[in-house]
Amino acid sequence: MSNTEPTQHTQSGDVLAALAQMSSDATGAETFARYLWQAKQAVRQWLTCLSSVSAPAFVVCERVEDTVLVYPTKLRFVQLKTRDRGSWSALGMCDEGLDSLTRTYSIAQESDLHKLATFELWLEGPVSNVRETSMFVSDPTQASSKIKNKLLDVGAEGQWIEDFLSRLAIRPNQPHQAHIDAIAIREIACLWPSLSRPELDYLYVQLLQAATAAQAAQSHTAAVHTHISEALSTLPGQEELAQQLSAASNPILAQVLSREALIALTPPLPSVQAEQVLSRVERGTSTSLLELKMTIAGARPETIRQAQALRAQMDFKRQLVLNGRASAERDLERLAERVLIVANATARRVQQSAVTNPIAAARPAEVIAMELLSQPANLGNLDHDEVFQRDGLAIYGFLGHLSDLCHYHWRAA
Repeated sequence: MSNTEPTQHTQSGDVLAALAQMSSDATGAETFARYLWQAKQAVRQWLTCLSSVSAPAFVVCERVEDTVLVYPTKLRFVQLKTRDRGSWSALGMCDEGLDSLTRTYSIAQESDLHKLATFELWLEGPVSNVRETSMFVSDPTQASSKIKNKLLDVGAEGQWIEDFLSRLAIRPNQPHQAHIDAIAIREIACLWPSLSRPELDYLYVQLLQAATAAQAAQSHTAAVHTHISEALSTLPGQEELAQQLSAASNPILAQVLSREALIALTPPLPSVQAEQVLSRVERGTSTSLLELKMTIAGARPETIRQAQALRAQMDFKRQLVLNGRASAERDLERLAERVLIVANATARRVQQSAVTNPIAAARPAEVIAMELLSQPANLGNLDHDEVFQRDGLAIYGFLGHLSDLCHYHWRAA
């Protein structure tokens, strides 16, 4: 592919406004499996927003193409195609994929976006070994006259076909539908190597739910919809865009997967967390499991500090009980069973509410903490043996202690 490096900067407001006017090819007639494959590819591209080098600002789903990656200086229109068997020929690509990309190029011209764009065809499986196809895939500008004529038949125009080919990239051998889950989870594990397999699965499901909702343009898209204005305001010159745009007047916002929404749904990257941990080690302190678990589950710093403070206050009382009560260990064990039953039930209720509650989807620990602390008397009533004199805040601190012992994760198991 011959790369054309744009020299101007994209303006997120102009880009979204232009994309909103461009028609979508999504039909809803695809099978569920194929639709999911596209969503899983969207998740993989969404994760690249976390990169510290050349990261997209956000991903737009099902607007003209399956995904549009919006960078500060460029756009990438990506068409995703699956195939159950066999290899791809150049002429076959023209009928399945390149036809859509040529229409997208034509529409992009109307908003002058084509000058900033590349057009990419991502193919499940291999391409044919026929020389005409292999040459075309490695360098689309070397397309044969037969391929060019076919492109003209499916929508390309003679006056711009050469420019289209210079901006075209073909990426075969995409993960098979049967393997993409394992590949995506492995990629997530590389980003967050400390997460357990259940935690990796949980995170993947959360991201996939957001991506499928964005593909379907559902107005209740969880963290995506909540954080979109924040995402747009971070781009240069777009400080007022969040106020100018709204989901009601700009339905494309429901199709946006932003970097800020991704950060809200995921734990800190190890590079960030490692710096925090090393800093504490240097000061002679360490990061508690309570803090790490609440962070992974989306708790805000102030919520974590409050839990730590209540845990410290509780621990002083717990030590007094252990030193002054013969049945202390038995009573604490019975209290732990009751507290975990209620805390786990609360976590499951919060998980169920995530479908319609963006905060519960993005930050389950925040909602769990709010529910438990809003009625401390209910926590106090769990203290039948009066270990902490039915003090609900002390019971909450005791839950923090149980979390430090790996008994509670601040989200549904």
